[in-house]
Order: sequence, then structure tokens, then C-alpha cells
Amino acid sequence: MKSLFQTACLAAAILFSNSPANATVSEFSSYYVPYQPIQSENVCLSKQIMLADFGIPLVSLLQGTFSGTRTLHQALSPPHTYRNINLLATEGGLIVPKYNFDRAASGGVTDYSFSLDMAAISALNGASTQGRQKTVDIAKLAIISTVKTAELAHGKHRFRVWIKFNNLPSTVGLTGLPINLGGIDWQEAYPYVSNSPLYQRYLVEMIDANCRS
Repeated sequence: MKSLFQTACLAAAILFSNSPANATVSEFSSYYVPYQPIQSENVCLSKQIMLADFGIPLVSLLQGTFSGTRTLHQALSPPHTYRNINLLATEGGLIVPKYNFDRAASGGVTDYSFSLDMAAISALNGASTQGRQKTVDIAKLAIISTVKTAELAHGKHRFRVWIKFNNLPSTVGLTGLPINLGGIDWQEAYPYVSNSPLYQRYLVEMIDANCRS
């Protein structure tokens, strides 16, 4: 059986292969993943580092955001082990990302469009109220992590990102802010930017105040 990390990386590589660009530059770059600290119900953001063969910046970096991590689990008695802490890359319930397009906009702004298929993670979490709540919360974390990673790639206010969710469960009876199903371009939805009111509200709702930076 493939490890979670191998499976996540393979899925991301295949699914993002819709990008027409060829890698042009290799360098170490950062991206964000959400994680839950030990003995806490809060969620934080962790800045990870990857060696990226860049074609399209955010497309490359989001392969890290939607893949499992290899975080060292130090043990009192070796051997030490590695574990996945990324809440967006649950074993057996990977989010399936699809790159739709990117384009240069006026003022040095770069547009991106992605679709996120939540079918596998929705099936894993189940149709109970608790399970559906978990899936919708993870969708919000996907929005947050994507925007925060875009800020690393381009800087604040230098990008716009459309995110469309497919196969989300019913939200009847769930708590928290409603999830925006989104769209792939202007005809369907507004994009997320650094100061989008809905993104900022998701950030306050989902990420602990002590670890939002």
C-alpha cells in the first residue's frame, strides 16, 4: 500500500497536469497547510517548504498544500518516525484539485482558477451532521490555505483566485458561516483576494488567533 505522502503527491501531480506549462525554474519555496496542534481543538497554519520545479507558480505550490507532509515525530526512544499533519490530505479522503486557467490581469495582478472535488473526503467523513460539518470546515481551510499560499507566491493584492467546489455535502443543520460553492470565472463568482470579506471571516472562524500569521 502506498504511503499517504506518496499517494497525495501522485494524485496532485496527475491532477495538476492539466497545466500546459513546462517547469522552467527549480528553487525552494514556501506554502501553507492547516494542522491541529497536539492536545488542542484549534487549527493553525504551518508554513512548509518544498523544492519546486516551477511552471506556473501557484499551481506548483498548491501541489504541496494538497499533499501530505513528512513531519518528524521525535520519540523518546528512537527510531523517530514521520507523520502527516496536513488536514487537507487525510488518508483515504484526498481533495482532488483541478487547474482551470491562469492569466495576466492589469496592474501586475495574476488570475488563477481551480476546481476542488470533495467527493472522496465527503465519503470518508460520512453523511452525519458531524461528518458533513468536518467536510465543510475542511473546504473552508482549503480556501484559507490557497489564499495564504498565493500571498507567498505573489504578495498581497497581486492575485485573484477563483475556487469552485464540487461534491460538497448538504449544509442543512451545520453551524458556522455558509460555505461559498464558488465558480471558475467572473460569470459564476467573485474571486478571492487578500482582503476579501468572506475570506477574512473564514480566517477568523477557522484559524486560532495566535497562529494566523
